[in-house]
Amino acid sequence: MSVEPADLPIVDVDVPATWPRPLADLVGELADDARRAGHAAEHYQDLDISSHEGTVLAYLEGHLVRARHHTRLLDHEKDAIRAQGLRLLNAQLVNDRLDQAHSLGYLTGVEHERLRSVNETVPEHRGKGKREDQVCLTLSTAPLAHDVGGIRRLLTYWGGEAVYWQHCEGSPALADKLRSLGTPSVVTALLDLTTPGQEEHSVFKSVVHVFAGKALGHEPADADVFYRSPIPPHRIESIVSPGDPAYDRFPGLPRG
Repeated sequence: MSVEPADLPIVDVDVPATWPRPLADLVGELADDARRAGHAAEHYQDLDISSHEGTVLAYLEGHLVRARHHTRLLDHEKDAIRAQGLRLLNAQLVNDRLDQAHSLGYLTGVEHERLRSVNETVPEHRGKGKREDQVCLTLSTAPLAHDVGGIRRLLTYWGGEAVYWQHCEGSPALADKLRSLGTPSVVTALLDLTTPGQEEHSVFKSVVHVFAGKALGHEPADADVFYRSPIPPHRIESIVSPGDPAYDRFPGLPRG
């Protein structure tokens, strides 16, 4: 029988009270060492503490870690995430989204064909960054409060980087269309960073660095998660958009 999130404690990097005691003690010691060495809190990513990553992940066993996926969604896509969870990015997902948007009248035939033939999952149009076979999230709400520029395009253009990356600058008309579709959305998910196969998932800079940054009192501390397993619907905590208090409490986010 699968274990539901309610049966597991939830860890939020922004809320130290949720941190397991051994983890809190460890990162507290690392933060104290950094202060004694004269390291500025904002330089938390430069700390030589990567050797503690395995220990931190061990302390997170049996816990779920809260993370956020920033995107732009049509109403039926929100319903699909609530029913099916977050799927790994691949050509099938991209084509499903484009086909549904076309069938529901959001995309014209020409727009649909162009987006299907030119996107980051089409081999001849792939960029340098790896985007497939993962779900991208952040561990902290820091981007929402302190680094909106880093997520603004995700919230402004429909389809995610795999779709808009090829068009938001070089195709003005299509870029305008992608900006008109859906609403900015923050999907909060609960992640198991330790099983199955913690090596499958990638966190940058690292889990220990973001916890140490928070322990140093640096509120903008954050880490990107490249999660390489689908996230099931029972681990989707919420989906919020403009008009929802959990979204509107960050005044710098796109409104439409």
